[in-house]
Amino acid sequence: MIRNYFWLFGEDQAQKRRVITQADRKENLVVSECYCPNGHSILTDLAVFGGHQGLTLQLRTATQEGLLSLSPIIGDRDRTFVNFSEVVGEVVEICCPNCSVPFPIYNECSCGAHLVALFTSPQNSFAKCIGICQRLGCLHSELLTERDLRLFSRLDAL
Repeated sequence: MIRNYFWLFGEDQAQKRRVITQADRKENLVVSECYCPNGHSILTDLAVFGGHQGLTLQLRTATQEGLLSLSPIIGDRDRTFVNFSEVVGEVVEICCPNCSVPFPIYNECSCGAHLVALFTSPQNSFAKCIGICQRLGCLHSELLTERDLRLFSRLDAL
């Protein structure tokens, strides 16, 4: 089950929209399923966080390509870049690490980049997705819940 939470690519803790409480951490909620548009699971052993497989994404720019593995544990900001140099502010293409297909655009982010959808079911339903901004370090370069994505669409900002 996925509830209101966030992960930042960047380190700026002042960008929080919701404070993760000790109670949230004790619940140890984990993203247990996440898929690309072709139905490949993006949970991999590239990096393991608290005994759980990480959410692995292929990142591409005009000058580099590499991987990012995010902790699937709600409230845990741990992440590992592999063969990719993070440049805060850079817009990256977010793709499946298996088939290299880009994740579809869900909406435009307030920073001018796009929010892309990561599906929480193999059926590729936008009703069952989480999202992330393509700009590293953006306020919304975080995993957004289904609820947050819908609010973002209605309000044009969170």
